[in-house]
Amino acid sequence: MCRLLGWSSDRPVTVAELLGAPALERLQELAAVHAHGCGMAWYGDDDAELHAHRSALAAGDDGDFLRFVHETRTRRGLLHLRLATPGLGLEVVDTHPFVAGGTAFAHNGAIFPQDKVDLLLPPGASQPAGSTDSERYFSRLRSNIGHKQGSAAVAHAAGRVLSRMRWHGMSASSLNALLLTPRELHLISLHDPEAEPADVQVWPADYTTHPPYLDLSLLQRDGLSVVASSGILREETGVTRVDAASVVTLDDRGGVARVSQIPERIISPLRRSA
Repeated sequence: MCRLLGWSSDRPVTVAELLGAPALERLQELAAVHAHGCGMAWYGDDDAELHAHRSALAAGDDGDFLRFVHETRTRRGLLHLRLATPGLGLEVVDTHPFVAGGTAFAHNGAIFPQDKVDLLLPPGASQPAGSTDSERYFSRLRSNIGHKQGSAAVAHAAGRVLSRMRWHGMSASSLNALLLTPRELHLISLHDPEAEPADVQVWPADYTTHPPYLDLSLLQRDGLSVVASSGILREETGVTRVDAASVVTLDDRGGVARVSQIPERIISPLRRSA
């Protein structure tokens, strides 16, 4: 399980500036728990090139990550803190974001059973570099989207990923993800809103209260939009919860271009039979 952060701004901004001191401190605290790797992808000021960095180090131990947060000015980007699913690799090739076809992708969740995740790969796909379900999810999502663009296309593609999983007897509590393209940033909110991680520490030990782990939030203010996993944007004014089966698309000017519903929902077998 992991933490996600994405943003779009009408001006170059650092992560530290767009979050502000309280949220940045919470991000740093979460990074000490989600410590199995970190990464980011971004577009800079008047720069059409997609930049990316991945590390197997915890964010607090990665100098490039820290310099990026405090010094690199971007217009759109995403950031990922990894808490690895047991049984999956801990190498750089297993860390997020994954980059292919001019897009970057980061995921929070786990797909089971692990011995079936290769069934997500589209026909003719090359063998993934790493061991993760996330890289295979990205491959199928990219194939489903094809040459289409926009929020509705991403929502339909995510729904088809979930349908394929069910067809092959796979399950997941969360397919939450960020997809960064040359013109947009898509937040895929696809999770069971009543599910919570079990038997694993996902919050800093001194957190006395915390929100539902899989919830995603949206903050819009002053020419920028921020989307984030729970625990990062908490007390900030104007934060709204994102629907658990939707895609929120941020444009390249700091606004929300569209929100589209995903035609499938994740509901745990226990809740379905109740």
